[in-house]
Amino acid sequence: MDNYSRAAILIDIYGSLLTEKQFNALCLYLNEDCSLFEIAEKMNISRQAAHDIIKRSMNLLEEYELNLGIYSKLIINRKNENVIKKLLIENKVNEALSLVHDIVEN
Repeated sequence: MDNYSRAAILIDIYGSLLTEKQFNALCLYLNEDCSLFEIAEKMNISRQAAHDIIKRSMNLLEEYELNLGIYSKLIINRKNENVIKKLLIENKVNEALSLVHDIVEN
């Protein structure tokens, strides 16, 4: 997954832990594809301040992920979901149930 997609998912997961200003700057940058100049204009701050807010906010999101690991668990669950679907399509129900059991137990 590319960095922008990862960052967008991290915002979805941890965005409520950011300040309103941090959240808005990241949304403008990642979701609306605004340049630093456009963000600075919209938020009435300098271009350097916009850059600093985005950089600090992304570092915070990465720190939250490092400590909580929700994104990593999401990726693992998506992979497991695909394996389970494949097993079910192949009529390997017992193997699918075994994997589900392992997931629930861990």
